[in-house]
Amino acid sequence: MSKEEIKRILVPLDGSSSSEKGLNKAIYIAKLTGAEITGLNVIIIYPTLASTVVRYKKLITEKSEKMLETIKQACEKQGVKFTGKILYGKPSTKISEYAQKEKFDIIIIGSRGLSGLKRTMLGSISSATVQKSKVSVLIVK
Repeated sequence: MSKEEIKRILVPLDGSSSSEKGLNKAIYIAKLTGAEITGLNVIIIYPTLASTVVRYKKLITEKSEKMLETIKQACEKQGVKFTGKILYGKPSTKISEYAQKEKFDIIIIGSRGLSGLKRTMLGSISSATVQKSKVSVLIVK
């Protein structure tokens, strides 16, 4: 993939140090290629009592919006265009579907570093995204 081919980068963000590493790599690549970054925060909503879900969704969405706005300001200070997006559902599915639908050139995602039994039982969002995505994926450790 040449630098001309990377114009739109999707970076899944959850506020973890792992996703921050992915963002930092995306900023580096965006500076080299002139690409734009979209930061995607996928919020998992577990089915419970309806009133609890509504309050939780509102609270977590507000928190996500603040996180994405802070990241946008940091990117703009570095001369990189950033757009934030929030989706709800299963992260690996939403990430891969959104990347394909919106025609991103690459997904840059942090690795959680799950190992052993935990990884076998749960898998990881980055691994599942690689399996599901039709868009190239770069996992940053």
